Amino acid sequence: MLGGCVLRSLTIDSQPSGAIVYLDDELIGETPVTAPFTYYGTRKITLEKVDAEGRLIYERKIVYEKIKPPYYQILPLDFFAELIIPAKLKDEHYFTYQLDPIQETPKAERQKELMKNAEELRGRLANPVTH
Repeated sequence: MLGGCVLRSLTIDSQPSGAIVYLDDELIGETPVTAPFTYYGTRKITLEKVDAEGRLIYERKIVYEKIKPPYYQILPLDFFAELIIPAKLKDEHYFTYQLDPIQETPKAERQKELMKNAEELRGRLANPVTH
């Protein structure tokens, strides 16, 4: 009898939960989120936790996870797992990430940086580069 298959899923969670998740730069939802996948290999996972206005309140986290196939998905066993075995096999992967709060820069430091940038710009405008 033909007809087995492998159901692959990737579950991503975060502490705190409710982070927006991108898998290979495609939005898949908010943590905790489960998505099906087809291919094994290295996947780019991006997590962002924002406030109601859309401002980041936790550091953006970008990780590259290598998703390895189980033994029954390696040649030549994958043929039997996909086509011969009548049961549905599950291959589930779980990843949990700790998000770090954004460290607020003191107002005096932000003002100092802004003034430094303004002075640099003023200097460039006073002495334009000609080609």
